[in-house]
Formats: sequence, C-alpha cells, structure tokens
Amino acid sequence: MNSFIKNDVTVFQKSQSLREWLKQQMSLTRSTFIAFADDGIIWGTLVNDKLITSRDLDKGVSSELQEKTLQQAFVFGKDDEIRLFRDELGGWKTLRVVDSGEKIVESQILWGDENIGEVENGFLRVKDSLKGIPDQLIPSEAKLGKGQCLRLEVHHLVEYDNETGEARIAISRLAGLSIGEKNKEVA
Repeated sequence: MNSFIKNDVTVFQKSQSLREWLKQQMSLTRSTFIAFADDGIIWGTLVNDKLITSRDLDKGVSSELQEKTLQQAFVFGKDDEIRLFRDELGGWKTLRVVDSGEKIVESQILWGDENIGEVENGFLRVKDSLKGIPDQLIPSEAKLGKGQCLRLEVHHLVEYDNETGEARIAISRLAGLSIGEKNKEVA
C-alpha cells in the first residue's frame, strides 16, 4: 500500500450518529467537511468545538445530513483528509490520505463571487453574479473582496513506477478552503 494511504480511522458504525462520527474526525487542522448525498451537497465546519452544517444555517440551501442518502464524505485540512464511502456491497469504509512525497497543488474556483451578508457561524453566503446559480453557504472566516472567489485546494499525490520511472497521480485529496483572486493563474 502507498505511504500516503492510511487505514487508521475507525469505521462509521450504524449504531452511532453520522453527525457525531464526522465531528469525531474533525480537529483544528482538519476542520472542514463536504458530504455528497443523493439529494445534494452538505458543507460543515467546526466552530467553538461544535459541528455546524450549511443546513443548520439555512434548510433551503443544502440537504440534510443522513446516512440513508449519503454517498461519500471528506473531512479535510492542511495535514490530511479522511474519507467515508460505501464499498461495492454497500458497507461503510474509511481511509485517511496524508501528503507523502511529491505532490501537485491545484487551486480550484468554487461557485460564488459575491457576498450576501456577513460571515455567520463559520460560513459565508455567496452567489455567482453571472451564472444565476442559487445562493450557497460555504465555510469561510472572511468575506470576499472585489475580484475574489472561494478556492478549494487539492493535493494530487504522485507515485512512480519502480521499473519504468513513469509518474502518475495515484490519489488526490482535499486540503483546504481559501479566498483568492478569481483571475489568478494556477498550476
């Protein structure tokens, strides 16, 4: 197994609350999550050691966090990412991805280039001025300035074939959210 994939995370059990399991995985250096469900996306963040989700702030902006509709979730931060997903038989699996060796850092632009109101409970409500996309609540500690957007940092971890020397991206992980220039040249 690769040095950047770890199997040291306790698997989510049906006997516990999904929300509580996600909170247990979060820390000061891993304080954000995004969950993909059958009916939408849910963002979450730690605020004063309490898990706050986008739905907690506005039921109309994101789906409810429930095991029956959850497809996968990523708890992430600067040091690592924990993934929760279903295997081919429908059982829950977890793994932790850490930066090890060579990585390619990518900065992806998230929808939303205008603030709507102030930062509230660790979230910023944004809209996209040109696309007509509905408002979104995304974890953020600050408001957007002129020409700025929210960015998702992704680390692509590189692996080399010992026989051929060929390099490939073995796995990618979410590494953080930031505010940056919308027209920034990125790698």
